[in-house]
Amino acid sequence: MGFSVLRPAQLPADIPDFTGRKQLIAQLADRLTSPGNALTVVALSGAGGIGKTTLALHVAHAVRAAYPDGQLHASLRGTGAAPLRAEDVLADFLRALGLSAREIPSGVHERTARLRSVLSGRRVLILLDDAADAAQVAPLMPGAATCAVLVTSRSWLGDLPGAHQEGLGLFREEEALELLARVAGAERVAAQPAAAIELAESCGLLPLAVRIVAARLAARPGMSVEMLARRLADERRRLAELKIGHDAVESCFALGYEPLDAEHARAFRLLALMDGPDLSVAAAAAVLDVGPAEAENLCESLVDLSLLESRGPARYRYHDLVRLYARGLAERADPAGERAAALDRLLDHYLAGIRGVCRVSLPGFVHQAGHQGPELAFADAPAARAWVRAEQANVSAAVEQAGRSGTRVLSEEVPLLAEVTGLTEIDDRLILGAVLHALGLGALRVRGVDEAISLLSAALAVAEAQHSPQLAASAHGLLAMALGDAGFVTEARAHVRKGLRLAHEIGDTQGIGVNHLGAAAAAFHSGDLEEAIDSLLESARAYREGGLPLRAAWASHRLMDAYRALGRPQEAVRIGEEALPLYRSMNDPLLAGRILSRLGQAWTDLGDPEQARRCWQEADAILGPYDMAEGRAVRRRLGIA
Repeated sequence: MGFSVLRPAQLPADIPDFTGRKQLIAQLADRLTSPGNALTVVALSGAGGIGKTTLALHVAHAVRAAYPDGQLHASLRGTGAAPLRAEDVLADFLRALGLSAREIPSGVHERTARLRSVLSGRRVLILLDDAADAAQVAPLMPGAATCAVLVTSRSWLGDLPGAHQEGLGLFREEEALELLARVAGAERVAAQPAAAIELAESCGLLPLAVRIVAARLAARPGMSVEMLARRLADERRRLAELKIGHDAVESCFALGYEPLDAEHARAFRLLALMDGPDLSVAAAAAVLDVGPAEAENLCESLVDLSLLESRGPARYRYHDLVRLYARGLAERADPAGERAAALDRLLDHYLAGIRGVCRVSLPGFVHQAGHQGPELAFADAPAARAWVRAEQANVSAAVEQAGRSGTRVLSEEVPLLAEVTGLTEIDDRLILGAVLHALGLGALRVRGVDEAISLLSAALAVAEAQHSPQLAASAHGLLAMALGDAGFVTEARAHVRKGLRLAHEIGDTQGIGVNHLGAAAAAFHSGDLEEAIDSLLESARAYREGGLPLRAAWASHRLMDAYRALGRPQEAVRIGEEALPLYRSMNDPLLAGRILSRLGQAWTDLGDPEQARRCWQEADAILGPYDMAEGRAVRRRLGIA
């Protein structure tokens, strides 16, 4: 060759206090040291500050003995304004391997070929840090199976041929605490364990942030862990606190943000304004005021750049610190009016979802309240229930956010809230509780017991925090119904006791009625049918005395079940035929269908198959999307399913 091949040793020093990721380190080391028939390439990707460079360097040092012919290293500056050109990196590598300037060819293809020739038959490890994309990395690949390449990038390098892709996640809590202890001192961390956990959580378990706060503690022996934790608890100053020397979390995030074009930068900023834990493509489209396909493309691009995280198909979230960074950018770059409009569109999206859920689960209430504005269309009750399950926390966050801004009167935009809760007046303090109460009742009516328990527990918490005994009494009663239906009889009865006490104290007949329904559910599921009947009759009596005859009919289908179980089908028929006209007047096909289904069963018990078939045919015609389980049972009885 005319030159002497040198043995480069270009790896920067390993970090002596490297912490965590033990299993991953072992896996990567095994992959990089296992012989194979092709070049070994490992690509580590992840968000800024996640520890890609530190991990890659630690692994490279761990396996360097397996590469006795040397280690090459290059920082490709992929997140900078001017990423290194592959041909310049190749020239550096060739010089490090012993070639003179005259021996280094011009042109990227020629330099790639020369590198492969020089490395043929040799065992060399190449560490390529901070790659922009696969196109930048591909020319730097040696051809020899005896070599290996370890690449880091914020982007997922899925188009790098033959590479094993590894996405890095956040620290586990114990790893974050271990790093704090190793850098700041084990005794200081052990002396205030709760504060140490709070500090790690304020860092979002981001390795760079944890290392920075650990270094700050180490540099300030007089500062306690608790003192620094209090400083980071304030979100407004958190990013400013996460810096020491040249290391700063905000600067790390800026490297990913600054190369974005205007459209992606706007999306990154505006999507961070929402308070919810995650967002769907539909919610993102609302915030950005674009179509769903465009919103998904923007979100996926941000995921590829590790500025947004994918939580599953068409769902996304920010890391807490990234969200704070993006919000700060929005406050500086986007006018207040545009930020407010984005949040208004998001709230409108969730309000449309609430109305759509109520259309399926509370059709009678929707009919009573009249037109309420745009609705999301759900094909059936399971689809509505799935939306509630996915969006419950986001709906709560959006309603709370709107309440703080004071720019929307939600009780006027969702008038059925008053109908559902029975509250004569819903002020701003109770809007969230009323929304959760309505969604909880809806979930309960369409057999979403788990969702109902979650929603109604949250509604009760709001009612108690805002000192609303009327809302609390109603939430106790509905929660008792859900818990009773789920078989938690003891817990259900405890809620009934609390709910009845509150309702009697304020003379709330609706609260009394709904809590007797809860008592009946507990009794029914504990096998005490007579007690269940007594509670159901007491509920109906309370509703009638309160001037709520339509709600008095709520006990009907449970009464019919109890009477049939006791062998008294004639009484079940009587109850059903009294209730059916009321449900029809409410335009409530869900409850009417359930009554008709039970009437069919009762007529069968009485030996009248014609009457039974007539009831089931009518039930089949109206149940439709409202109760698929009941509908399937009806169709089986009709012999058509």
